[in-house]
Amino acid sequence: MIQFKKLSIKYKLIVVVLLTATIGLTLASGALLTYDRIKRKATISEEMQILSQVVALRSAVALSFGDKKNARGNLNTLKVRKNIRLACMYDDTGSVFVKVSQGKHDLECPSSGRRGGQFFVDDYLDVYQTIERNGEIIGHVFFRAGLEELNERLIQQLVVSVVVLFGSLCLAFGLTSRLQRHIYRPIIQLGNVAKNITKNNNYSIRAKTNNQDELGDTVNAFNNMLKQIESDKEKLTQLAYYDMLTRLPNRRMFTERIDFALENAAREKGGRVALIFLDLDKFKQVNDELGHDIGDLLLKEVGKRLNAAIPETATAFRLGGDEFTVIQINITSEQDVVDTAESIFKEFAPPLLGAGRELSISASLGIVISTGNDTSTSIMKNADIALYLAKDAGRGNFKIFAWES
Repeated sequence: MIQFKKLSIKYKLIVVVLLTATIGLTLASGALLTYDRIKRKATISEEMQILSQVVALRSAVALSFGDKKNARGNLNTLKVRKNIRLACMYDDTGSVFVKVSQGKHDLECPSSGRRGGQFFVDDYLDVYQTIERNGEIIGHVFFRAGLEELNERLIQQLVVSVVVLFGSLCLAFGLTSRLQRHIYRPIIQLGNVAKNITKNNNYSIRAKTNNQDELGDTVNAFNNMLKQIESDKEKLTQLAYYDMLTRLPNRRMFTERIDFALENAAREKGGRVALIFLDLDKFKQVNDELGHDIGDLLLKEVGKRLNAAIPETATAFRLGGDEFTVIQINITSEQDVVDTAESIFKEFAPPLLGAGRELSISASLGIVISTGNDTSTSIMKNADIALYLAKDAGRGNFKIFAWES
């Protein structure tokens, strides 16, 4: 500190600018690299989970009938993902049914201890997924994916960060003697933006600059990184809360929304919320006779028509398979829900052209109207009972479970 006091103003400014640039850019790069690595690991984990669910679904029949050829074929499809090192399928006793591996090392399947979840171990991601058939667990699959791509990405980001930092310091050192203010202020601002992002976890914040030199390019590159991270967050939200096939909100969002709607109904005097549980009639027959591609086309069309049929006070969700739900709020009378149900049937009436033939869309609805004294579990149970009664009455109609005054 004593030596610093002896320096001239010129060199003091140079030292301050260099220290500020170093600290600001290091904090920003460290925060962004850490965040990016965490999110990339979450993305890889999500992708592997979805992939394991697909393989588990496709392998249920093969495992049930002891068909090792088809089971191994399902696992071999994973080899298109270069990062998957090992894939194992276990039967219901925990014994290895089939396994495939790729890479330099012939890895062995781990003991069948865990049955579900994703676990990062050293430089690997281990994924466990149960295999079910008719609601019964008949085995599980195990994936081991390498994280080399993630590590290479980190090294590249570190190199880029170091290059950007070194270039900024050189630029600051060369121009500070004459352009201290033009250099000092943007670097301070960049450091402040990085701190605000880290503190508030708000990646919509952007750094501003009027510079058109290398420093301006650095700020623009910084903003581009923020934009990319913000975009990645939006994609993760889509994966977490929306069904990729129909683009409708998924079961996870449904659970949050129904709890929120029930709480609001309970708080408001005379408040009511309606839950419509929709199940397609004979959907399995469409899949079996025409294939899953036509089944997926039918589900997409159901999602579109369902959105078109419901009022603004209602939201449609896809829980999975051919099960859909609708949450309708601000209910004033039972007729409000009846109108929505009839609107759904009317929208489903025109046939869908697929596989060179007309496909009729038929659905049964189970309806529950609640004043908010339900839980998400109880209202779904009642809706399921109403749906069963609707199907038992001949399908293609609706039943209301109860009216609570």
